[in-house]
Amino acid sequence: MVRNALALQRANVKDAEVLTETCKRAFDSDSEYGSPGPGGPPGYDSLEWNMSIINNQYLQYYKIVSEDDIVGGFIVADRGPDYQVCERIWLDPENMRKGLGTRVFKLVCELYPSAEVWVLGTPEWNTRTNPFYQSLGFVQIGKTHDYSWDGIYYEKKIIDGFPKAMSKIEDFREGQQRIIVEGNVEKISSTRIVKSRKTGEELKVANATLSDDTGSIKLVLWNQQIPQVRKDTNIRIEEGFAKYYRDELQLSIGQWGLVVTLL
Repeated sequence: MVRNALALQRANVKDAEVLTETCKRAFDSDSEYGSPGPGGPPGYDSLEWNMSIINNQYLQYYKIVSEDDIVGGFIVADRGPDYQVCERIWLDPENMRKGLGTRVFKLVCELYPSAEVWVLGTPEWNTRTNPFYQSLGFVQIGKTHDYSWDGIYYEKKIIDGFPKAMSKIEDFREGQQRIIVEGNVEKISSTRIVKSRKTGEELKVANATLSDDTGSIKLVLWNQQIPQVRKDTNIRIEEGFAKYYRDELQLSIGQWGLVVTLL
């Protein structure tokens, strides 16, 4: 039965068990829509993970409530001023294909009226989520490669023009955090092995040159970031940071950063 009342409410730890259960059922059901088998993104079936995200000060975790029942969840992140990320959305399978997802996104947009850009990623194999996001006006801008599968990266611009959350290379400054920038990878060095000063473990590192219409900067890549970047490609970096090293301003990608290979 399709229920009429639908609401988005901030989740609390008392909701974590139900949210975990609905999340697990939702993502496991992707096996019917292209997934090689049951499974989902990190923490999707973990009560502890969901509790930690509910308490995370940098994320907004909402429960989707139909009548008095929790039927799904929506996790939002801010990448910068009015640059919103749909980190995760799900509905319990019995509530899918009833138009609830579209209604949920409408409610989310009402909660963030100043948003200039919405972005999200989803597996390229998913024959359910890709058409859904496209129906909402999301447009593919690139691909991600940070999982065992390639992801489709979508963007929905609410405004025309250059979003204020994004930066140009010439405007980078020492200590700048949460950088979002697009550029062309002009060259990339061979990978070398270094030892961590903190732990002594061996790390892989490579340097690339990233350029836009205002300048260029050295992009430092570590470990799993290295194979995500290729010469002569256009990329977007999200959650980057700039700092001087040996009198040279460099760009690095934060722990929660993302590399998008643009179309």
